[in-house]
Amino acid sequence: MVTVKNIAQALEAWAPLALQASYDNSGLLVGEPEQEATGVLVALDVTEEVILEAIEKGCNVVLTHHPIIFKGLKRLIGHTEVERCVMLALHHNVALYAAHTNLDSIDGGVSHALAERLGLTGLRILEPRTESLLELTVYTPKEKAAEVAEGLFAAGAGKIGAYDECHFSSPGTGTFRPLEGAQPHTGSVGTRSSVEEVRQSFMVPVEARNAVQAALERCHPYEVVAHSWVPVENARNDVGYGVVGKLHTPMVWEDFVGHVKQTLGLVALRHSPVCRSTVQKVALCGGAGVDLLPHAVAQKADVYLTADITYHRYFEAKNALVMMDVGHWESEQFTIALLADYIRRKFPNFAVLTTTSVTNPMITI
Repeated sequence: MVTVKNIAQALEAWAPLALQASYDNSGLLVGEPEQEATGVLVALDVTEEVILEAIEKGCNVVLTHHPIIFKGLKRLIGHTEVERCVMLALHHNVALYAAHTNLDSIDGGVSHALAERLGLTGLRILEPRTESLLELTVYTPKEKAAEVAEGLFAAGAGKIGAYDECHFSSPGTGTFRPLEGAQPHTGSVGTRSSVEEVRQSFMVPVEARNAVQAALERCHPYEVVAHSWVPVENARNDVGYGVVGKLHTPMVWEDFVGHVKQTLGLVALRHSPVCRSTVQKVALCGGAGVDLLPHAVAQKADVYLTADITYHRYFEAKNALVMMDVGHWESEQFTIALLADYIRRKFPNFAVLTTTSVTNPMITI
C-alpha cells in the first residue's frame, strides 16, 4: 500500500523542504499523511478544475509545483479560489502537495528541465545557494573516531558538491568530571578524567542536519555528546536557482527566437533590445527570475531567459545581453513531466497521471 506519507517522503528525499525559500510553503498542505493513495494527478497549479479532474480519474493526491496556500487561512467559507480549493479537497479527501522553491533549487530541478528541452548542455547552477551548509564539530574518544565518522558519513555528513566523506580531525586531550546521576562511558562519578580524544569536523548540507544529528546520538559512545553546529556562508554548486549552459552550435538570433517559440509553444514573447547577432550561451530561470540577471551577466550569457519581467527591469540589460520573457506558466510547463516521471520511477506500479487542464491564467494572442 502506498500512502500519502510515502509519496511525500520520496519527494522530500529528492527535493528537501530545507531548501525552500524562507517565504515559501512547500510540502503537504492538505490531507492525512497515513491515508492510502489511490493515484497522483500532477499539475503546475491547484485549481478547482484540477481537483475535480483528480476525483474523476480516481486520484486522491494532487501534486503541483505552485502551493495553493501561501498565507494563513483565517476562514474556509468559499469566498476565494484558495478557500474553495481547500474546501473541495477536504470534502473529497484529496491531498494537496506542492514542490516549489525546493524543486527550483536542486540539480535537475525546474530550470534544468527547461534547459534540457531547449537543448542546452554543460549545465551549471546560475546562482549557487549560500547559507545551506553547516559545520558540525564533535569531540570523540580516539578509539571510536573512525566508527563515529562512518556513521555520520552514512547519514549525509561530509558531502560537498561532487565530493563526499569530507572530514577533518585533530588529536587532543579531553577532560570531564561526571556528577551524581551520570552514567559515564569511561571514568567514575566525582573524579575528573582525561581522555585521548579527536576533534572531528564535518561539512553538512542543511537538509541532512536532522539525520546526521540522529546518527551522532546513535553512534557516539558518550552519554552527553559535546558538539556544535555552526552555519557556513559558503556557496554550494550543487543547489541554487537557475542554470547556464550552451547550445551545441551557435544560432543566429532569428533562429534562436523561433527555436524558443516552437519548443515552448509560444505565439509571442518579449525581449530587450537585440545586442547579439548569434546566440550560444544561455542563462535561464523557470518562473519569476529577473533578480538573477546580474549572475547571467557575470556568466557572459548571450541571452537571459525567464518570466515576469516588468517594464523598468528591461533597462537593466544595458546591452550586456538580451533579456527574454517567455511567460511564467510557459517557462515551468515541463515541471509537470519532471514530477510525474520521478513519482513513476519511485512507485512503478502506481497510477501517476498528468492533468489535461491548462492552468495558465494568462492568454497571449
